[in-house]
Formats: sequence, structure tokens, C-alpha cells
Amino acid sequence: MTKYFFAVLLLSAGVASPLQGQAPAQLVTFLRQGIGLDAAQLALIERGEGVVKVLDTKDRRDVALFGIITADVARDAYVAQVRDFRNSLRSPSRTHFGIFSDPASAADVQDVTISMRDVDDMKDCRPGDCVVKLPAVDMRRIHEETNWNADDIQAQLSAYARRRLVEYITDYRKRGDSALAIYDDRGRLNVHASEAFAGMLAESPYVYENVPSLGRYLAAYPRDKLAGAAEVLFWSEDAMPRLRPILSVTHLVVYTPPELPGVTLIAAKQLYANHYFEAALDVTCVIDRRGPDGRPGSYLLVLRRYRFDNMPSGGLINIRGRAIGALRDQLLADLRRSQ
Repeated sequence: MTKYFFAVLLLSAGVASPLQGQAPAQLVTFLRQGIGLDAAQLALIERGEGVVKVLDTKDRRDVALFGIITADVARDAYVAQVRDFRNSLRSPSRTHFGIFSDPASAADVQDVTISMRDVDDMKDCRPGDCVVKLPAVDMRRIHEETNWNADDIQAQLSAYARRRLVEYITDYRKRGDSALAIYDDRGRLNVHASEAFAGMLAESPYVYENVPSLGRYLAAYPRDKLAGAAEVLFWSEDAMPRLRPILSVTHLVVYTPPELPGVTLIAAKQLYANHYFEAALDVTCVIDRRGPDGRPGSYLLVLRRYRFDNMPSGGLINIRGRAIGALRDQLLADLRRSQ
């Protein structure tokens, strides 16, 4: 369904609409045939409303969402705001975040705090049976290094998390995906986040077929380079209704590829998440648009793909059902905020 996502952007970018305020014909065709939007939804988009749709996926553990909205700001101006990472990474659902300096330091993660709910669950964590997504080696170290009879267990676990996040980013900058976590939390052991991301990227050919430079960079970092891109590594704690707060680490890249005139891509690659997701990829496309008043604006198209962990005893179905609603609502809120 999404395999021609960037191909249609290549066609529609820089193509004048028949009338101001109308989408290019190629984009309309993609939205109708590729995404399955109807005339009413297309009309909502041109009126400035956000539209979100859950897409089909081959792997039952994957969730893919598409969203689109118009913005009354030129692409260059919008991208300049995004590249101001210390402000653009803030959102109402993001309770905390921090940007990793180069090299990463303790000051970058000083606000990381493990929730009391996770603290309570950690005491009984063991490989194959742990609510928090962790490698087995970290589960063992936590049990060996933590004084479970002390009154400051939360402070101890938070300090451990801060130290490991700095080590994690330092290793990722040296070794790329081979440094990503190996999850041993629930249902199955030895789940490589790198393999989960590679599998999900393989099911996202709109990235590597039409923008090969971006696909190579996401898969081969730090061996591959991306000229002209702006990027940031950051941690965040995000809260969504009906789900636990998620502590995650993300590699965000902002790139205007020469093969797509009039388009800027914002790609967010999950490096770690302590709940729910083995991998995640978020690609936002900012496309030039001419508004009804003739002034420059933008189309914001977003594709988000998540791979859930393997929850036992029907847990995947229950969590997935709750999460789809939360993720859909979150994408719509993000579109409106971006507008």
C-alpha cells in the first residue's frame, strides 16, 4: 500500500495545482488509491483538518499509521523550526526529554527517573519474564547492584538507567545498529532490536527504493554519511492514555534529498524503548503547497510504523488494541500541533 509513497511525492513535488488550494493530481491519486481516503476526507484535508488512517501490515505485530494535514507555513520555514531541536522536541504528551551531546555525558540524562510502577516490577524481573524491556545482562546487573532493602530503590535504579543510557549512546555512535539492545523481557529471549528494525525497514520500501541515501544512512549509521542532513540523538518519556509511560531513545534526521525537489524528510528511528515496541520508524514528509490565498504553505504527510514485542497469553492482542487507539489519537494531536 505504501510502496509508492515517495514515488508520488517525486511526481507531485513542485507540480503546480490546477487551482490554488487544490492538491496535485498525483497526490490525490495516491491518497485515494494508495491510502484509501474518500472524497469527504480529501475535502477535510484541504479545509485544514487532519486525517489519520490505520494501514494494513503483513506482520501481525506491526502497526502502521498514515496521517496528513496542511500547514499555512512555507516548507523552508517549517523545517527551520524542526531543526531547532530543543524547542521542536517538546510536546504536551512528552513529560521529559534530553538531547545527547557528543560525547554523551551524565548531564544529558540528569532528568531520567524510573517510574515507581517500573521500580516495583523490577524486583521480580528475570529473563523471559519482565515487564520492562531489558537485556538479560542488565537484569542480572540490576539485581546484583541494587540494595532492595534500602529506602532509595527508585534513586538506585534511576542512577543505573542514566549510566547505561550514556554507555548505550556512546556505543551506538561507534558501532551503529550492532550496538542496539537485545531484549529478553517477555515471551521470548534474545530479540535483537537491530533485526526488528531491519525487518520493519524491509517492509517500508518507500524509504530505501525512492530515497536510497536515507535508507542506507538509517541502516548503516555511522559508516554511511548523509550530506546536508541535520540530526539529533535524544531520550524522552512519553505518556499516552491507556498505556504505561514509555522511556525511549531516538535518532532523528532532517534531510532534503536532491532527488525529491520541494520535499524535506524527517525520519525518527527508535534505538530503545522500555515498553511495548521492539522497533519504530516515523517518517514525516513536508511538501511545498500553494494555499487558497496564493501564499506558500505545506502538506505534512506522516507514516509511522511500530513493531510490538511478543506478549504472551493474548497480551499482544489486548495491548495492541489499546495501543492502536492511543497511537492514532497521538498522531492526530501531533498533526494539529505541527500545523
